Amino acid sequence: MAGQYSSRDLTFPATAAKVRRMTPQHLLHTLDALDPLADLPRTGWLLRGINPCESIAAHTQQVALLVAMLVDLCREAGMTVDGERALRMALVHDAPEARLGDVPMPVKTPAVDAALHEVERSIAHAVLPSSLAEDWEISEARETLEAKLVWAADKIQMLHKLSIYESQGRRHPMMETMWKNPANLRALDVAPVRAVFEALFARAGRPMPVPTGT
Repeated sequence: MAGQYSSRDLTFPATAAKVRRMTPQHLLHTLDALDPLADLPRTGWLLRGINPCESIAAHTQQVALLVAMLVDLCREAGMTVDGERALRMALVHDAPEARLGDVPMPVKTPAVDAALHEVERSIAHAVLPSSLAEDWEISEARETLEAKLVWAADKIQMLHKLSIYESQGRRHPMMETMWKNPANLRALDVAPVRAVFEALFARAGRPMPVPTGT
């Protein structure tokens, strides 16, 4: 099997994609496939004049950290949470962007978003071992508490990073809309998540927009 998982071949062989047992080769292949995330920028920041800006990998690391802390908050509130599952989902939630890059919201429409999601699903199953591809699917469904924590952490991290950039004097007119967009509020039906959003807006001295949903 030597050489089967070359860094130049970032797709699992068809047989490997169906194997649920992790192997050292699968592990190394996944590292190869996701390595571009360390160099790919978060495109939304570039569109707002932030250059250099955080990478997708840096965003993922912060989302995973946030999810770990949200798990703790939920447990302290008496909620039952599968912390391992939540962290696994957080670590792979942007895995398809290793090939697609970060597609910013201004270019998305419902039709584009639906088509993009199908492409992302295909990539997730191509670059991840089946166990992690399953975690990605559960995260995308957003039906479990763990998936909701990842979904919320994605936006909490973005807004926190926005506040950091602004505190550094790195501002752009388009940034104001990020604070005002109710779509950036997620999983507000989870009390600890709502509390974090409220604390974040309060610290930034911004009114929290009226949510359109949870």
